[in-house]
Amino acid sequence: MEYTIKESQEIVWCENDDRYILIIKQDHEVIGLNFCQGDDFGFFKDNFKGIDDELTDFYNSVKYYLGGECELDRINQAIWAHFEFRNLRSSRKAL
Repeated sequence: MEYTIKESQEIVWCENDDRYILIIKQDHEVIGLNFCQGDDFGFFKDNFKGIDDELTDFYNSVKYYLGGECELDRINQAIWAHFEFRNLRSSRKAL
């Protein structure tokens, strides 16, 4: 018998980046991401179970340009880049 995962949801703890990441996939493609800095799993589950559409779109736009040994490496790189992008955009709007 052959099995195919059609949709999956994972919550990953990334110790080196001090964050939890929500990853939702459909047919092996990332369709939803969210994250929270810090190690409070209860806080993450209570406040970050929804999809961050902007982050998800950003990741899917840049994933082919990122390095790393695995998809999770690329997701973490995209989160750092997107975080910096949001900070720069916010500081420019404040001027």
